[in-house]
Amino acid sequence: MTMLVCFVTACGNKTGEGSTNGDSLAVSTTAAPSDPQHSAEFITLRIDSIYKLRNNELCCSERYMALYNRAQQISEEDGTQFIDADHWVAGQDIDEEWNYELMSIDNIADSTAQVTMNIHNYTDQKVVLDLVFERGSWFIDNFHFFFEGSDYDGDGNSIPGSEGMKETDEVKEMQNYIQQIADREGQEAEATIDIPRGQRSVDAALKAARKRVDAATGN
Repeated sequence: MTMLVCFVTACGNKTGEGSTNGDSLAVSTTAAPSDPQHSAEFITLRIDSIYKLRNNELCCSERYMALYNRAQQISEEDGTQFIDADHWVAGQDIDEEWNYELMSIDNIADSTAQVTMNIHNYTDQKVVLDLVFERGSWFIDNFHFFFEGSDYDGDGNSIPGSEGMKETDEVKEMQNYIQQIADREGQEAEATIDIPRGQRSVDAALKAARKRVDAATGN
């Protein structure tokens, strides 16, 4: 039942510095908000601030934290592990030369944007961040990690022909973990219900979803 986050890891326990090459930074937009906080310059500074803090509570969206806290609660109660790496450093350990480079800022809209980064932690790794604008600033709504790897069968053997670039979507991994534990315990599969952005409570999201179902079925 482990949420497998397949980051490249090695030995070490150091901190690193971020880096941004302004000349190579690519920017695309789907809207042109006049708010300076929606500019590429502001988002770049916000990412720098986030990666200096590297703190879930201060840097992640309410939607992400609702799922994370629920998965963490289940993990503590069930004795299983739902994450085995640090998404901030893209690994379990950290290289003394750890650093990141902001590669592009894409699809800037009123409430969402996407950032592509290269994180160096013993090796280079592409990381994509989904951002959401809430509480007056930008917060990370999801982490996407990309790595070379294979798919494995139930016995742990690699599946021939499955080699290639893989993606780990943290929100989906947390939802799957919650789903698996719920299925095993014969409980309602709460992970199948999308938690709206800005929704602090999984329980409140479940109640809202049930109301929508009741309204649709006439119950």
